[in-house]
Amino acid sequence: MKRIVIGIIVCLLFANCIKKEKIAPKRNSYIISYEDKKLQNYYDSIDKKSKIKPPPPPQKIFYSDNQLIIDKNNNLYFYQKEFIQILCSYGHENDTIPDFLGIKPKDIIKIPQNSLIDFLNENILSKEKGRQILIIASQNDTIKNTAFLDFLKHNKIPTYLIRRTTQEEDTVLHYKKTEKYYYSDEIKWDKTKINFSFKSN
Repeated sequence: MKRIVIGIIVCLLFANCIKKEKIAPKRNSYIISYEDKKLQNYYDSIDKKSKIKPPPPPQKIFYSDNQLIIDKNNNLYFYQKEFIQILCSYGHENDTIPDFLGIKPKDIIKIPQNSLIDFLNENILSKEKGRQILIIASQNDTIKNTAFLDFLKHNKIPTYLIRRTTQEEDTVLHYKKTEKYYYSDEIKWDKTKINFSFKSN
């Protein structure tokens, strides 16, 4: 009799575990503005609760040496730049707009949807520890790209940040897709959205 009772209890425990796995919700979108607001609220709550002034929230970071772009149609693109130190936010406390990088259409490559995780593993996890950083930029505020959401779920990259695309990324990506000749000096840039003070001549 004891064996039957123990057997029933074990079965119920296993059944309960299986139900819990099924209940875990699958993410079907990532909303950048919502996640940014949630993070800001978290820092605000720490500030109010703490008697000792907490450190300020991380400053806005636009680039590392690895950028993943998700366009309006959920296509995936990737570009790399020379190593960019992001920890000090370029030494400026009020950096709220991105610097002009001088990206060219040939710098941006398209990634097949089903190859995203393998591609990132090969191109980022193969780097030294301090450089395994990915900046994810989306043209839409809400990301519904299944390859990207799968990446978030199974991510092995130690550091990644998600933001909206910059004016430069949007412009260069447009020229890449349309295969038109791109010359940055001919673009009518909105200089309230991009910093040219570091542009090399």
